[in-house]
Amino acid sequence: MNSIFVRIYGGMIAACCFIGIVFYCSIEATNFFRLQHFRNELVAGPLELMVRSVAQRPAEQREQWVLFLERMMGSRIELRAADTLLLSTKEISQLARDELVLRLSKEDRRGEAILKIPEEDSLYLYAQGDRITEQQARGVTIMLADYLGRHDVSEWDAVLAEVNESFGFPVRRMPPHQVSLNRGGEVRLFKHHEVVVQFDERRGGSTLITSMVLLPQTGEILYLGPQDMFNWYPVELLGAMLIIALAMVGLAAYLLVRPLESRLSRMERAVLRIRGGDLSARAPVEGSDAIGQLAGTLNGMAEHIQRLISAQKELSRAVSHELRTPVARIRFGLEMLFDEPDADRRQKNFDDIDNDIEQLDKLIDEILTYSKLEEGTPVLDFTMINVDLLLYQIEDETNGLGKNIKIIYESPNLPEEKCFAEGEERYVHRVVQNFVGNALRYANSKVVFRFSVIGDVFRVDVEDDGQGIPEEDRKRVFQPFTRLDDSRTRASGGYGLGLSIVARIAFWHGGKVKVSESAMGGAKFSFMWPRLQSMRDT
Repeated sequence: MNSIFVRIYGGMIAACCFIGIVFYCSIEATNFFRLQHFRNELVAGPLELMVRSVAQRPAEQREQWVLFLERMMGSRIELRAADTLLLSTKEISQLARDELVLRLSKEDRRGEAILKIPEEDSLYLYAQGDRITEQQARGVTIMLADYLGRHDVSEWDAVLAEVNESFGFPVRRMPPHQVSLNRGGEVRLFKHHEVVVQFDERRGGSTLITSMVLLPQTGEILYLGPQDMFNWYPVELLGAMLIIALAMVGLAAYLLVRPLESRLSRMERAVLRIRGGDLSARAPVEGSDAIGQLAGTLNGMAEHIQRLISAQKELSRAVSHELRTPVARIRFGLEMLFDEPDADRRQKNFDDIDNDIEQLDKLIDEILTYSKLEEGTPVLDFTMINVDLLLYQIEDETNGLGKNIKIIYESPNLPEEKCFAEGEERYVHRVVQNFVGNALRYANSKVVFRFSVIGDVFRVDVEDDGQGIPEEDRKRVFQPFTRLDDSRTRASGGYGLGLSIVARIAFWHGGKVKVSESAMGGAKFSFMWPRLQSMRDT
């Protein structure tokens, strides 16, 4: 048997792999959009500053200035015409509004930035790069210091306020004593007037970058940053999370499935015992889940098989006993037939043999009917039956069968639509006819039958004024081949199968039969079944 744990765990692994793929794609997409937003904030301010510095210079000096910026920044920077940029409609619209156009390549993660030169119709500044470098930080700091130097010191606060609006990181002036530097950094900053760039590693893997330069006009420090360097979400994180998820899913699956496998193993052992012939074996029914329901169904099947085999054994014993008497009489009659010289007596022997054969035929018919109703689920053709009309028909059929016995059908005189019930007509007919025939054998003078409707339940009662059935024997009368010799003798005839057949017919109609004492002193047989089969208990 395939392991439920392996199958469920395999399905969970497949689900985790699918989730991992989705998670990886999500990380890549998130990184892409994060990088695009990061670069947009990072380059917008410096690029606008470059554009202003280019626009302030005469046309013949712009190319040289751009080359200087390119060397200073360590990135590709060019002046380009619109027809060389392959601009989309959206990008043309952005540039017309003096907005920054930023392109990010998914393949090599390089970025391109385009910004229109003010007061120029088709001239654009084009810059390309892939990450923040120390050289770029130096270049932006030098360019910003140069930009401030072109303004009067009294205007610096307003200029820095304007710069901070477009830069993605803070730019401010600071007194020298507020700047924390090592000895080498102080020498480079204050003695050699160089740009100092610092990288600060933080917990969690992030890196902060700051740059500063001395402003000779005021002796202050132009301080840029701190600015986060972009950190990609690591793919290794996905692997670690996936391993932890698989371990947790495996543990959960094991804890959930192990009890189920244990219950299925016990059920399998019960099935093997039943297959080996031990029909008393039963599967443990634990809970009301699918496995509990399966165990209950299995036990019901085992009980049904055990009951069928027991019934078959009992039937075989009873049939052999019932067949022995007529067969013995036929054999004796045949022997007498050959030795009988008198024609009249020979004819009587013929009649006796014919009567025994007829009894055998009836017995076989009863046995076949009982077996059909006892084994499995018979195919019944349920239709709407007019019960009142059916009982009138039975009254006509049975009148005259019992000598000196009056058969009375008491109709409830209900509206016709109230007289219909669902059932197999020939079997309902057989139930009532069997009850009436049984009553005729034991009644003294009268048999009365009627039907009634109680809610959605139909009931047929058949009573006689005979000797009745003792209370302790009433449950036995519906068992096959049962005859109560002390109260209803074998002289009355029959094989003890009629009432057993009636009980099985009632069962397959979702109803029941019972016997009680009649108000007339005899027995009262009752058959109850639902008006519609959809109303029966399942």
